[in-house]
Amino acid sequence: MSSFDLLSLGVQAVRVSQTGLSVTGNNISNVNTPGYSRQVSYPESREGGGVELDHIRRITDRYLNDRVWADSSRFGAAEAYEALSNELDDLLASDSTSLSEGLDSYFAALQTAADDPASVTNRELFLAEADAMVRRFQDLHGRIATQNETVNTRIRELTQEVNSLGSQVADLNDRIRIATSAGQSAFELLDQREEAIRQLSSLVDVQVTDQSNGELSVFVGNGQPLVVGMTANPMQAYPGDPDPSSFDVGLVVAGRNTELTAQISGGELGGLLQYRDESLGKSLDELGRLALVLSETMNEQHKLGMDLDGNQGGLLFKDINSLQAQQSRVQAAVGNYTPLQDSPRVEITDVGQLKAESYELIFQGQNDFVIRRGSDGVLLRPALDPGSDPATGDISVTLDGFTLSLNSEGNIPFAAGDRFLIRPSRNGAEELQLNIHNGRQLALASPVTVSGDSGNTGTAKASVSVTDSLEFPAPADFPVTVAFNQTGPTTFDYLINGAPGGSFDSAAPEPIQIDGYQLELTGMPADGDSFTLAYNEGGVSDNRNALLMSQLMKSATSLDGNYQETYTRLIERVGTDTRVAQMDRSAAESVLQSSVARRDAVSGVNLDEEAVKLIQFQQAYQAATQLISASQRIFDSLLQAV
Repeated sequence: MSSFDLLSLGVQAVRVSQTGLSVTGNNISNVNTPGYSRQVSYPESREGGGVELDHIRRITDRYLNDRVWADSSRFGAAEAYEALSNELDDLLASDSTSLSEGLDSYFAALQTAADDPASVTNRELFLAEADAMVRRFQDLHGRIATQNETVNTRIRELTQEVNSLGSQVADLNDRIRIATSAGQSAFELLDQREEAIRQLSSLVDVQVTDQSNGELSVFVGNGQPLVVGMTANPMQAYPGDPDPSSFDVGLVVAGRNTELTAQISGGELGGLLQYRDESLGKSLDELGRLALVLSETMNEQHKLGMDLDGNQGGLLFKDINSLQAQQSRVQAAVGNYTPLQDSPRVEITDVGQLKAESYELIFQGQNDFVIRRGSDGVLLRPALDPGSDPATGDISVTLDGFTLSLNSEGNIPFAAGDRFLIRPSRNGAEELQLNIHNGRQLALASPVTVSGDSGNTGTAKASVSVTDSLEFPAPADFPVTVAFNQTGPTTFDYLINGAPGGSFDSAAPEPIQIDGYQLELTGMPADGDSFTLAYNEGGVSDNRNALLMSQLMKSATSLDGNYQETYTRLIERVGTDTRVAQMDRSAAESVLQSSVARRDAVSGVNLDEEAVKLIQFQQAYQAATQLISASQRIFDSLLQAV
């Protein structure tokens, strides 16, 4: 072998070793670079002797990358959901904001007022506690509603981040295409593109497909193109329709917006949308329903009493069916075809049957509509109320404790595609207000009294209560006498002011209904016994209506029980959702860490391995230089010998 051959072998070996050192050094320097994939140089022997660099390979596994992207999307959604759910759970359970404390204080003050109904001081203290409870409702509603504003703000920010990363992927597609066409290495660009997609997957669930020219296309939702080649389509956030308070998300392709809100399920964006739909809105509905139930049931009982000045009781809280309140419960979609003559209204007809639900009325044809329930998507087809005339666009329908009223302009039928969002209880807590601000106006007494005739010989005891404030007679219509004539062992006919009133059986006593009030008997009257009902003139020490108001604390006033039980159900549901969210986040994090570890085991830089390679290439380099030195010495000897 000539000295020239030896020199050539040494030079080749030096070059290959130098490249190996460079690749190894590059791996070591990027050990902490996010998304970096290690590189390996592959030398091969040359035909006829010597060595040459065959290629440098970027070690990566597309399947493992796909797993990391998918798991990043799931973790991003779980983390976003858990963060907001924890905040809501703390808000509902905290003593400083919880309604449990407010309700207890409210009823404790009511009991104090009932103990001494003539005390104006006690009455004022009760109103102060009632006002404090109202503020708790309003404050809690406001704090929860603030989460909705936070979600909207974050949705806008996330769409901007998605657009930035999408543009980055499109730009990298172009740069990779150019580098590949020029025969240049694009390893760093490929790493940057995969890292950009990983970051993108943490924000929104993505599907990634390879193109024949080495480009990657990124799709979102049900296959809408976020990135195709060098083109990135912008994602946008905008006020929803028919609910502008909740932002929707869309993708603009060729100038046309495609709504994605219902299709996004992963990434931080999907977690925010899921939390808003499943927990945030339902919590506002449940809180609002409790406020409506409390307000209406307390009002109904308060109206049956008499205040300190002898007047019949009015509304303790503002009317839940004010025109403004009815109109706030329903929203028409902006894109509706049929104009309205009057604003649509939702009247609460039975708070006991009211559900913490949202509904959407959708017209499928001329006055052919369905109502979709928000919690489960079930389609309802309730019958129209009597008096509705679909042909003239006058529609009224009752379900779940409320009545929806629609009236089209020009008496024309509603058209297919018209939509209305119905939220009977969403704003109930925000709209709760105290209506009485003077303690003397508290109707703690009952406006009617009952006394037995002094000549009664039976064992019957009587009590009286008002049942309907609208039918209750004027003071001038009293007194009223109810007398009993025995017709059997336990049966009696009774006369009201001498006129036949009906029959009574002491073995199975039923209340005797009179105009807006009722007489109840326990025990057995004797033949000829009578009772006198009188207007409660000057009954300032009477607390009968206050006691009935207090009893509402334990009464089943809603589908979930009494007031405290209804609020407890809300806390329990949110607590359960929060615990599930915490477990989901923990599981998603563990799966993501496992996927990242598996990918890093293949693509990541192992410093121990690279250190071994560094020594290996260094020694090979030094040995190759010895070949060159030996070749030089041989060549010099040959020259001297000539």
